[in-house]
Amino acid sequence: MELFLTFVITTGLILIYIRYNQNVLKPMNHQSVSLDDFCIIDIRDYISSYRSPYPGAENIPLSYLPRELKERFDCPKQILLVTDDKRGAKMAARMIRKKKHKSIYYIQS
Repeated sequence: MELFLTFVITTGLILIYIRYNQNVLKPMNHQSVSLDDFCIIDIRDYISSYRSPYPGAENIPLSYLPRELKERFDCPKQILLVTDDKRGAKMAARMIRKKKHKSIYYIQS
């Protein structure tokens, strides 16, 4: 009986973990992006963003994102992150999900 209970609890925790991580961040293709459907946030540093800008994106580096979310960020659309790496996109998605419970997508550039 104890083994069965341990199995059920462990399985439940694994399913919750998988579900949470899947809802936080989803990859997106460059071809399927429409400026009308997304608020595009470029979380790369200023230099990377300047050298290879993403059309229609607002540059808010990851280190400035918490302050911008508190002060002025209000987006009624879905959110698309432009990033150098998935790790940074995950961090940004967690910050944004605390304020807004929406699907968040990312593109690596």
